[in-house]
Amino acid sequence: MAVTSGCLLQRAGAFHQRVASENSSRDLERRPDLEGLTVLSDTQTDILHHCTLDLTKVGDCDRINMAAIEDIYDEIGGLHLFQLLMIIWVYGIKFMIAWSTLMMSFGGFKPDYACIVHDHMNQSSLKYMNDTQLREQAEKGINNQTFLNVCDLNGTVCDQFHFFGTKRTVISEWDLVCDLKWMKPTFISIQFGGLLTGAILGGQSGDYFGRKKTLYGSYLLHTLLNVICAYSVNWQMFAAMRYFIGVMIGSVLVMIVPYPTEFFPLRWRHVIPSIPMWPVGLIFFSGVAWRLEDWAYLHLTCAALAVPGLLGYFYIPESARWLATRGRLDEAYAVLEKMARVNGKELPPTAMDTIKAISQEQSKGSEGKDYSYVDIFRTRTTGKITLIFAFKWNTLSMIVYGLSFAVTSFAGNLYLNMFLMNSIQLPAHLISFLFINRVGRRWTCLGFLTVTTLASFACVGIHLQAPKDLRDRLISALCLTAKLAVAGCWSASQTWVTESYPTVTRSLGYGFANMSSRVGAIIAPFLINLDQMPLLTFILMGSLTLISMVMTCFIPETRNKVMAETAIEVEMAVVRSEQRDDSQVTEKSKDHNIKEDMDKGKEFDLVSKKFPSSSSGSSSKPNLETEKGVSTFVFAEDDVVSKL
Repeated sequence: MAVTSGCLLQRAGAFHQRVASENSSRDLERRPDLEGLTVLSDTQTDILHHCTLDLTKVGDCDRINMAAIEDIYDEIGGLHLFQLLMIIWVYGIKFMIAWSTLMMSFGGFKPDYACIVHDHMNQSSLKYMNDTQLREQAEKGINNQTFLNVCDLNGTVCDQFHFFGTKRTVISEWDLVCDLKWMKPTFISIQFGGLLTGAILGGQSGDYFGRKKTLYGSYLLHTLLNVICAYSVNWQMFAAMRYFIGVMIGSVLVMIVPYPTEFFPLRWRHVIPSIPMWPVGLIFFSGVAWRLEDWAYLHLTCAALAVPGLLGYFYIPESARWLATRGRLDEAYAVLEKMARVNGKELPPTAMDTIKAISQEQSKGSEGKDYSYVDIFRTRTTGKITLIFAFKWNTLSMIVYGLSFAVTSFAGNLYLNMFLMNSIQLPAHLISFLFINRVGRRWTCLGFLTVTTLASFACVGIHLQAPKDLRDRLISALCLTAKLAVAGCWSASQTWVTESYPTVTRSLGYGFANMSSRVGAIIAPFLINLDQMPLLTFILMGSLTLISMVMTCFIPETRNKVMAETAIEVEMAVVRSEQRDDSQVTEKSKDHNIKEDMDKGKEFDLVSKKFPSSSSGSSSKPNLETEKGVSTFVFAEDDVVSKL
């Protein structure tokens, strides 16, 4: 499948200009032991190999410029004003989404209550008692039987319940105790069932209708549903509203990381998930809950504070990557122009060529295809990645939400516990931010998972051996440690998942991982139960994180890798990584010989990275050799692509 010489030479010249301008933190690696010799990165070699071996049309060699969109982002500002606006208007939505998601951490609080049985009590005397007097009477009881926090009095079921304190929760609103105590975990599971549905629908919608419409449409409906929920007339209506709110939350969370990340250059991609918008929102929520102490007012406040985030719809553009893969080239170019204008930069002249290359590659591979969740299992590599991330996110979600909703079971002040449980995530995001680009996604996650595993199994030993007065404090401290580590791992994993899928299925891949995490959140209230089965809870946490550690080792590292646009790039990157691992030792010895031969003017095969055995002397012009229908570049030292 030969490609014409003119096309190849034209692309080689453009490619050489790109290679010369790229720095070591992205696609180019300069070997310190080979001074003066420029070595192609794996991504560049894969692209060039794909161009010269697998394509059939002259125009197909434009594929070699696909990765240049990362360079365009750098040239028009990198991390600049436009990206900061993306963080505020797009990722800032997560602030209120966190509030809405964890609403039941306050709404599910069960205040102390008195069991009122009309046949055994003097109703007229009860009417004139204040809370303090009634509590004292309930503790004292009738005929030596207390009626504080009980479900019957002398075998007679309570006629009504009187809840103490000023907190108005859904438990006190509809007497969800005794026979209806199962409603608290059920509300949580219903809500996360909605998040599961939203993750499925949001991922599909994001790739079909676009990132922007999916995100802001879901956020608008989420805001309206919070208002309706505040006026629920019974617990059945409340449960239904929480389900639909969950659907909108799930859809938003699928878009909240991939959408803004597609506007960031390679070296800044990890910034988005590292911003602690979620814990900051929950810290603010604990303060507002302490002030309002009313579940209905909290829903209305959430809706009111969500309105400013909706204004971003009128300013933030659609993803240029997504527009290019859908063939909307002029719109994609307009997005890049807007980014450059806001950042005060000039758009490079190669921008439209890059957009066209992305569009052409996508149209050749899909022929107008609309992708679905089936496509993230279609190849061996993406299928493996999807299943591992699914299990890992399921585990992380189960622990995070299980401990978050268990805050009502901890001793001490509810609002202080909420504050501590959420503020502990702030250092986790900072640690993740510092390490994710230094040691990579894999080692960052492995470190956090190790801490979680050790903390969980330590809780098992403390629960079995520590004295009662010391046990609760130690377990609370270790639970906070586990929450910190899991939050850090999840922060790093959000970047990792986003980078592991090509543009055409990125929101689907992220959506599937998000969907799997909702399964974990649904079962979390029943499995992470510190009140009824603490020992089983800690064993389960430690075992699941240990399995996740092993599985994490099989996910390809994405640090300093250009995000793929099509599925074939993902497969090629993995193959190259495996080949590099197998031949790492021998390559070091070969590189020195390559440099010596090139200094002598010997010809170098650009694709195979070898010198033809038949080569003798140097050539002043590039040659194109074809063997068995496969085109191969051969360049001399002074050719267009020198010292590659």
